[in-house]
Amino acid sequence: MTIQWRKLIEKAWNDRKSLHQSNEFDSWRVFHGYTEGVKGVVIEKFGTMALVEYKDDIREDLEVIKDALLHCFPFTLIIAKGDQSVGLRLKHRMFTLHGDISNAPEFAQEYGIYYSLLPDTMHNCGLYLDARPVRKWLANNSEGRRVLNLFSFTGSLGIAALKGGAKAAIHLDKSKDLLSRIQKSYEKNSLDIGTRSFIQGDIYKHLPKAIKNGQRFDGIILDPPPKVYKSPYSEHQPKGQDFFKLVSLCSKLLSPGGWLICLFHRYDATWDQSDAEIIESSSNTLKMTDRFTSECDFPDDNIDRKLRVTVFEKIDT
Repeated sequence: MTIQWRKLIEKAWNDRKSLHQSNEFDSWRVFHGYTEGVKGVVIEKFGTMALVEYKDDIREDLEVIKDALLHCFPFTLIIAKGDQSVGLRLKHRMFTLHGDISNAPEFAQEYGIYYSLLPDTMHNCGLYLDARPVRKWLANNSEGRRVLNLFSFTGSLGIAALKGGAKAAIHLDKSKDLLSRIQKSYEKNSLDIGTRSFIQGDIYKHLPKAIKNGQRFDGIILDPPPKVYKSPYSEHQPKGQDFFKLVSLCSKLLSPGGWLICLFHRYDATWDQSDAEIIESSSNTLKMTDRFTSECDFPDDNIDRKLRVTVFEKIDT
C-alpha cells in the first residue's frame, strides 16, 4: 500500500498550527505516526532541523518525506534515523537527507531556556519533547527550592527548575558521559555548575546513603526509564519503572510541603492505578496535587498511552 506522505505530513503540520505560530519554543513533534497514519514513524523538529525516525524500512520513501517537510517549513537540515529493528548497519540507517550535519543546532529553546542537543546520536538527541509541559511546570514551581533530579539524562528537567529560581539542583545518573552535555546547557544558560551539581552513580546506592545522612529536598523529579534494571546495591528485582521501591526512598528525602513529580511511561497500569501505587509506597505521606500530559504534538485519545505526569506533595505530619 502506498503511503500518502505529503497528505499525512501536511495534515499533521496544520494540526499543530498553535505550536509553529508560537515564539516561546522552537521544537516539537511534527508527526506522531502511531496515531497519525504510520505506526513506528515519528518526525521531530528542533529549530530548523528535522529528525525522521523509523522502525520499519521506509528508505524508499525518505525522499518523498523530505520533500513534504520542505514544503511545510524551510528546514536547513533533515536527518533520517532507522531503528536497529530494521536490521541494517548503522551507516545504512542514519544519514542526512538534506543539508549539512556540520550545521546542526547545538541547542533547542523553550520558554527562554536552552537545552543541549546531540543530533547525530542514535537514540534521543537530548530533549524529550513530550516532557515540554513538565519543564514549564518546573520553571514555574521551583523558586527557592533544593531539587533532586533522578535519572537525569541530559539534565533538562533540573535546568528548568534552576531557571525557575531553584536554589540548587542535583542531577543523578549512572552515565558519566552525560556530564559534558549538562555542562553545555549550564554554560549556555549562564548557570554555575558546582562540584556536587552532577553525581554519577547508582540510584539504589545514593538514595539510602542520602537518607542515612539526613539530607532533605524541597522537590524531587522522578523520571525512570520504562524498564529499570536490577542494581547490585538492591536485593529486589525491579518491575517496570520500579516506582514502588523508588518512591519509598524518595518520600523519606522530601521536606514537608515538598513536591515529588513522577513521569509515567508504563502502559500496564492506568493513571489512577499508578497514582495510587505512589501514595501507598510513600506510606500515605504524599497527596496528589496536580496532573497533566503531553500537548497536541502527541495526539492520542487514549490517555493511558501517553506520557502521564502527576505531582505529589509531602504531607506535614
